[in-house]
Amino acid sequence: MTTLRLVKLTECREQRLMSRAELARKAEISPLTILKIENGHPCRPETARKIILGLGFSMDNRDYLLTEVLGAVSTLEEDEAPKAKSAPKARKRA
Repeated sequence: MTTLRLVKLTECREQRLMSRAELARKAEISPLTILKIENGHPCRPETARKIILGLGFSMDNRDYLLTEVLGAVSTLEEDEAPKAKSAPKARKRA
């Protein structure tokens, strides 16, 4: 799965004097999603598209915000999930 990073999101949002809530409304996504992306979490291409359009950029100018296209990247939730413990090995009885 391809994920994207919007590294200049905070800078662009603040230059337009927009709050996270306002951008979230315009992009039709959660303000929490905006916060996570601003803190460096990757996002799906569809989410990136909504944010770019919500900021008033055309998709032709998307390269200003999108600086990295990454391959399979685990999300924070996957990283924080507790590791499943393997079942104890059965002992042979003599």
